[in-house]
Amino acid sequence: MPEPQPNQSPEEPPDWAVDQARGELPDSADPLEVTALAWDLAESAAQRFTERHDEYDDPDQGGEA
Repeated sequence: MPEPQPNQSPEEPPDWAVDQARGELPDSADPLEVTALAWDLAESAAQRFTERHDEYDDPDQGGEA
C-alpha cells in the first residue's frame, strides 16, 4: 500500500484507492459513492497490512519471540 502523498488532504482517500473505486463502479456513479468505496478499500488494505505484520510478532503463531 503506497504511503500518503504530502500534498494530499487527510480527508481524502489515497489516490490509488480512488482509482480502484472508479474502476469498480459504473462511470455514472456519484462522486460521494466513489469516495466512500475508496475509503473502504483503503481501510481494508490497512487492516490486511496490520494483520500481516501481527502474525510475525506473535510467538504462539510461530512469529518473533
